[in-house]
Amino acid sequence: MNHYHHAACTNPRLCCPQHAMLAFGARMAIGETQPAPEGPQPSFREGPDPNLSSFAAGDDRNTRDLFEVAEKERPVVVTGGTVLPMTSAETLPGHDVLIRDGRIEGVQATGGALPDGALSINASGRFVIPGLTNIHQHPPLRHIVGVYANMLGEGVSGEEVTLPYDLMMFQYLAAGITRIQVMAGSPEDLANRENVRSGRYRGPHMRVGSPVIDSPEAIWASAITWYVNDADGGRRAARAIFEQGYDFAKPYTMLGRDGYFGLVEECRALGIEIMGHIPQSVRPEEAFEAGQTGVAHCFEYFLHGRGADRFDPDTIAKRVKLSVNNGVTLQTTLEIARVYEYDCGFIPASEMRFEDTLDPVIRWLMREDSPFLQGWRANPVLMAGGENVLDYSTRICQALYAEGVRLLPGTDMSASSITGEMSSHHEIRSMVERIGMSPFEALRAATVQSAEYQGEGRVAGTIERGKRADLVILDANPLEAIGNTTAIDTVVMGDAILRRGARERGLARLKARYDAMPVPA
Repeated sequence: MNHYHHAACTNPRLCCPQHAMLAFGARMAIGETQPAPEGPQPSFREGPDPNLSSFAAGDDRNTRDLFEVAEKERPVVVTGGTVLPMTSAETLPGHDVLIRDGRIEGVQATGGALPDGALSINASGRFVIPGLTNIHQHPPLRHIVGVYANMLGEGVSGEEVTLPYDLMMFQYLAAGITRIQVMAGSPEDLANRENVRSGRYRGPHMRVGSPVIDSPEAIWASAITWYVNDADGGRRAARAIFEQGYDFAKPYTMLGRDGYFGLVEECRALGIEIMGHIPQSVRPEEAFEAGQTGVAHCFEYFLHGRGADRFDPDTIAKRVKLSVNNGVTLQTTLEIARVYEYDCGFIPASEMRFEDTLDPVIRWLMREDSPFLQGWRANPVLMAGGENVLDYSTRICQALYAEGVRLLPGTDMSASSITGEMSSHHEIRSMVERIGMSPFEALRAATVQSAEYQGEGRVAGTIERGKRADLVILDANPLEAIGNTTAIDTVVMGDAILRRGARERGLARLKARYDAMPVPA
């Protein structure tokens, strides 16, 4: 593997586990990457292939029959449930939600007049919440899966381990996830976003970040990387974000100081949000003061430090204060911090339960005898980086929470959002069990605050008149036990209803597709 041209993980302590996994795969799948040019590096270079895969031209043939769709102007009523509107901690037992053309027309006590000819959903004995958010996602589209397909076996192609996109998007909705944020975009992701928006197939509302913006000595392969070599390159990257329709900028770990500050300066001039890593060349306090208001991981606050400087209480307190003063939003990613400790052997496999996830690629890669984990544990720098990372990450989140900094749940895992210990539901659970939030606060973070962060507070995130009808109907009360977010009966996505039986059929199809993938047992 020494001949792989990109310096993927030349400084591997700086990778989060999910990205390190895929960078490892990139070294195995040389044919899926573009080599860096010889000689002096250009100021700015785009890495992702602009040509779309055949998956991006797919339709909803695998999921079309699963959704019951209300005809235009036909009302939908969710009757008799306990509604958790998320406008306050108040619950509304015995209430109906009236919907027309994908919008909530009203919430009223059960027993009131209902519109004629309505499509009915019986929620008696159940609990109705707004759809949930995973604010840090990497949908495993063809261009990402292809990066590491070859490590699964000789001749394994990306096509064989990529789900049809309608089925891939279905798994989010089946998990009650009606909003995601894609944290490493590409033309393929933009096409996927447009396919969902245009109704080619159904999926969550999504924002798509730029490709990771890194130095020529990048961690990631070219499938999702833009390469910036100086301040002008940073400014050009910002203009490319604006022109190509990405929703925000994602700076990355190896980006140099000049490139970083050029990017930030131009993003601020163009009104582009910055949500990503804090490069090793820049201290967190510098990033906050320069205008980076989004942090992709809790461990960005301390990961670049070593020894006594790694988690110096005075330094951490200063960074927390600057986060408050500069309006920072943090994506929690506590579960990926836990994965990091598992990768280092500090947490036993029995506590991770990777066997429960549907995705066979994740199951295979995360076995203790896999080449990925064996390579990880042979690297002393990676092992040092994992020491106390979950404890420190938890303490960062607790300190930010105590000061009122906005914390949003994100997993940074491209595996299924439905099953396994790294799902969106487990991240929300961690906000309660590790950070100390109440179930109501954690749910607000996953609904109201996520919608507000994405600029949709007026149209989404709560159950009230005028909002989008993105709803999840649960068999048990999540305010009593946050783990009840997994007790999903029905999901409503605008004018489309995914009932329990159809959801179960879809999950069976998903499992069959996963099981047919040529992944070693």
